[in-house]
Amino acid sequence: MKWNELRPGLSVRIADGHENGYGGRCGKVVAVGTFEGFSKRIAALVDIGEELPVVIDPEEIEEDDSPA
Repeated sequence: MKWNELRPGLSVRIADGHENGYGGRCGKVVAVGTFEGFSKRIAALVDIGEELPVVIDPEEIEEDDSPA
């Protein structure tokens, strides 16, 4: 996705094979912006139902249009 398409509440899917080990997982965008300690300028904070949300590059997520 492009960073300007991301918005809080959007259902997304992390790209298969993502380096963080959460590839293929679905979740909701919590926030979009810059995050301290993260290498990219803009990223999305995504709640995937784990203890902590994960920070993902916009290019590594897609909108999740699967039925809930």
